[in-house]
Amino acid sequence: MKLEEIEDLIRKGKSVEEVLSLIDWKEFEEKVEEIFKLHNFKTIRNFRFKTSKRFEIDIVAEKRELLFVVDCKQWRRGRYKASALKKAAKKNLERAKEMQNTLVGMNKKIIPLIITLFDEAVYEYKGVYIVPLFKLNTFLLEF
Repeated sequence: MKLEEIEDLIRKGKSVEEVLSLIDWKEFEEKVEEIFKLHNFKTIRNFRFKTSKRFEIDIVAEKRELLFVVDCKQWRRGRYKASALKKAAKKNLERAKEMQNTLVGMNKKIIPLIITLFDEAVYEYKGVYIVPLFKLNTFLLEF
């Protein structure tokens, strides 16, 4: 689904979350990447690297000294979401720290970020930002 189609459905009265729930996980990641690219970030999807363990990052987005380590979570609404988000944040933070260790000598600020489908009650946990997809543009503009 193209961004124009999403905008059209929203103009017709559908909520942003309702429209975004129609896309699959791959399209969800594509939309996240597309927004980063609109802000002139260089991106890599499904970035894999190995240190003492193997790691995979949904999206790495780089611009100047910033390097976002992005984990996309297209979870549906439900119970126990806050605890699941906190667990995901801990894993994302681990990946970000390992990424930082591989970039020794490079002057990059590593920012761990989780993009969700729905607006959750948790917006930051232990240094990991948690942002719903429909607020990503504003987050990047204000960062």
